[in-house]
Amino acid sequence: MGGQQGWHGERERDQERARRIADALHKLTGRRPLVEHDRNGGATKVSLKVVERPDRTQTLAVLRVLRHGDRFGHARTARWEHVWVEVGARRGAGSAPLSPPTG
Repeated sequence: MGGQQGWHGERERDQERARRIADALHKLTGRRPLVEHDRNGGATKVSLKVVERPDRTQTLAVLRVLRHGDRFGHARTARWEHVWVEVGARRGAGSAPLSPPTG
């Protein structure tokens, strides 16, 4: 294909990136993340429930891992935090990483 990557090559790279993110989160937290693949050719989502209170160093390390995805975010309850990252698919509007509202 003249140096161009086809759809399958891109999807394989995305899945490999998601696997590396999941492995890094597992090493950092000691918990195995859930990895879900959209069956319609969409994104791969890696999510993890964090029940311990991480120190600043671990929190920064987790954030550095999350930024290797295409979109990421978190939710908090009184008992845990849920972090997630998506890799691949969802092109166009809304594909930027989520960030806190300003103002």
